[in-house]
Amino acid sequence: MSFFNYSSTLFSGMNSSGSSFSGLIGEYNQIRNGSYGRLLKAYYKKFNADGTEKSSTTNKNTNTDKVKPSSDTVDTAKELDAVADKATGLQNAAMKLAAVKEGSSSLYAKKTFVDTNEDGSTSTRTDYDYDTLVKSVQSFVSAYNDTLESVGTIEASSVQQKTQWMTQVTSQYKDELAGVGLSVDKDGRLALDEKTFRGKEMTELQDFFEGTNSVLGQLARKASNLAGAAELQSTKAASAYTANGNNYPKDSMNSGTLFDSLF
Repeated sequence: MSFFNYSSTLFSGMNSSGSSFSGLIGEYNQIRNGSYGRLLKAYYKKFNADGTEKSSTTNKNTNTDKVKPSSDTVDTAKELDAVADKATGLQNAAMKLAAVKEGSSSLYAKKTFVDTNEDGSTSTRTDYDYDTLVKSVQSFVSAYNDTLESVGTIEASSVQQKTQWMTQVTSQYKDELAGVGLSVDKDGRLALDEKTFRGKEMTELQDFFEGTNSVLGQLARKASNLAGAAELQSTKAASAYTANGNNYPKDSMNSGTLFDSLF
């Protein structure tokens, strides 16, 4: 069988497989150099030297070995879904602190408290609600650290890039964060020094946290981008299948893993 006939048979088979496979053809333009040749090589292995096709049993066994993904190098659906969930939680926690609200609905506004005296009587006072604010900041810190942990083993380049952009914000404002009691360790994780935080004037905390362009406003956007990247990987992988009809791992459409797994 000539090279021309092999190639013709290969691509005519691709055209007849329908629209679900045509999307895969479009990905060939993005394959790194050398993958096309490996694809043809894998196709040629289906035939004997005289041009006859090898037995179906041999082909079946060969395909099973070649399409099996490596679990320690490819992201799983569960891992990517966890990133999306954690990043969304971080976005919400950051937005709560960055939200600009008027009057008593603002986290940074004075509230009216009713205190019970020793004799059983009550009295009212107006003061800032540091307790509620501290809880909100603690929730943000936990959400931020949980998000970083969820990305720890992810290999998808788009997810890693969005994570890097997020950590660049905390790195850029590291000194300012420390000034209000939020430290950034060597691994990028946050920690709250409650004593330092409570020692700050509420107006200073409001100026630092509130608004779409504040540190928290920026982190909310970065977290949203991260969640979107993880969800996109999930959507792409959900429509991709191996030669045996199994779902490809979530990252398989991201960096050529889909084609690498065939060889």
